[in-house]
Amino acid sequence: MDTKELKVLLIEDNAGDAFLIKFYLGESVNPRFNFFHAENMKTANELLASNSFDIILMDLNLPDSVGLDTIKKLLEKYPTNLVIVLTGLVDEKVGLETVRYGAQDFLVKGKFDGKVLISSIMFAFERFNLNKELSSVSSELNKGEERFSNIQMLFNSGYIEVDISKKLIYQSPHLLKLLNLSPDKEYQTIEETMAYIVDVARIIEDARASFATSTVNEVTFAHKSYTAGDLKVRWIKVDDTKIIGTVFPA
Repeated sequence: MDTKELKVLLIEDNAGDAFLIKFYLGESVNPRFNFFHAENMKTANELLASNSFDIILMDLNLPDSVGLDTIKKLLEKYPTNLVIVLTGLVDEKVGLETVRYGAQDFLVKGKFDGKVLISSIMFAFERFNLNKELSSVSSELNKGEERFSNIQMLFNSGYIEVDISKKLIYQSPHLLKLLNLSPDKEYQTIEETMAYIVDVARIIEDARASFATSTVNEVTFAHKSYTAGDLKVRWIKVDDTKIIGTVFPA
């Protein structure tokens, strides 16, 4: 098994507390902790400016920074860092406030041993990295959605999705705009959507044809909310319960 090594910065002015935490971390075999210590925010900022740390353990009350303002200023300057707060105050509200400001967790001094400290660090580390991965995926999805929207705008078209099993139709925001429909029409029942179609029987027949084949089917139709002429929909089958299409001016 590969040994994981994590770089830890402890920001703590109490020499006894710093010694104890270093001792606790030194007992860990996997992960191993590469330990750095700062007694005040000035030294901490100097270390953070020239190093990248996996975890920051910090006291709230330091010689040059006191209270919740300590973590607030740290995370304003280094917003992507994982921070666990060490507080001497037996007050859960203070700990919860630090989490609200962006700390991953808080521990009350004198209320944890080495096992609890390392478990808390590893839990926070895994959660922190999972959240970063989710944020990255979400960012990529948002970029994809933006590109998809831009394509629809470029071709003055909209996307439609028909789910027979759920009897629902999804209409993209740009399609709703094209059809002069309100945003709350994004998801509708098939019956609600069909109420806007002038020649319902023909487009239903075309949808059935799309389910019967994997080829692209295209049909021209009139829509009650679209007054600029006819529209076209180009359908293709996805699976036995779903077809998707592009809607654009004829």
